[in-house]
Amino acid sequence: MSVMTHTQETPVARIAALIHGQSLRLPSLQPVLSNWPTLLSPHYAELKKKVGMKIDEWISDERVRRKAQIIDLPLFSSIWYPHATLDRLEMITWYSMWIFLWDDVIEDSATPASGITDKVSWIHHQALKYMEYHLGLSSSLEEPIPPTKYCTLFRYAADPFRKASSLLQRIRFYEELKVYMDGCEVEQEFVRAGELPSWREYWSHRLGTSSVHTYSALGEYMSGGNIPPEMFDTPELKELWVGINRHIVTVNDLISFKKEVDKSSFHSLIPILMNETGANLDTVVDSLVDTLRNIGGSMNRAGDRLIALAENSHGAQGRQNMEQYVRCFQTSATGNYWWS
Repeated sequence: MSVMTHTQETPVARIAALIHGQSLRLPSLQPVLSNWPTLLSPHYAELKKKVGMKIDEWISDERVRRKAQIIDLPLFSSIWYPHATLDRLEMITWYSMWIFLWDDVIEDSATPASGITDKVSWIHHQALKYMEYHLGLSSSLEEPIPPTKYCTLFRYAADPFRKASSLLQRIRFYEELKVYMDGCEVEQEFVRAGELPSWREYWSHRLGTSSVHTYSALGEYMSGGNIPPEMFDTPELKELWVGINRHIVTVNDLISFKKEVDKSSFHSLIPILMNETGANLDTVVDSLVDTLRNIGGSMNRAGDRLIALAENSHGAQGRQNMEQYVRCFQTSATGNYWWS
């Protein structure tokens, strides 16, 4: 008598089979962004020259140096923050360089941990100690050991930010860096296990791993105006932060979907929604574009309310500072689309 065995199909395998051979019809996202400005900083050429010289000086590995040059982070900074001063554009460029490269050469890290999970956890913990020190938030008088070779890039962003920012601004930024690190650990667990998270699980860590909240924490610095601290406790500002994060993640997941599938990576919104809803590829893509429209509308309403609140409590200067801050979120959205 023959015995038949059945292997349970995983959600990842099932979605991979559904997607195989299909054509992705991605509509233009320009209409979704048409109400927000798309601009390039007048400092772009000078910024690119300055950063290019320092890439040659500070990044010794040819592969990593080539990666740093190809991604053109001066362009990223110049279209995300077209109104920022040159010195602040340089700061945000080095912060972005750190985001892209700090864990690029993990095998070179001086980790005492043995297993993969322990190693990642140690690297993230040590990176936080290193960042805390350079943000002027540590009680330690001795610089912590950077856990990876290019974690040292963080100090080129932290030094000017620390000198120009208040203690509260630095704490706010550091708290979002911790959320980023925690989210990365959760995401890596899903990826290593080859599991597909639910929509709720995905957003619970993706709002951290996107690093967008860290940029929102830097928005006050980049816009050049002080935002009253009480504004950060308002539901309107929280809505703006979550809105831009969801907007950027959704745009990136739409644009990078084919590339991720080619790498057999399904840790993104399209496969997750196909798995949860049972909808086909085109229906899910259309629903995500509709989601972007709704997010944009919510962000506009939240921004308008924040500007009115700032004017009511802090007069014309409060209104101007908040307008500049809100504008950073709009140019981040359009800049992300065009840079991506």
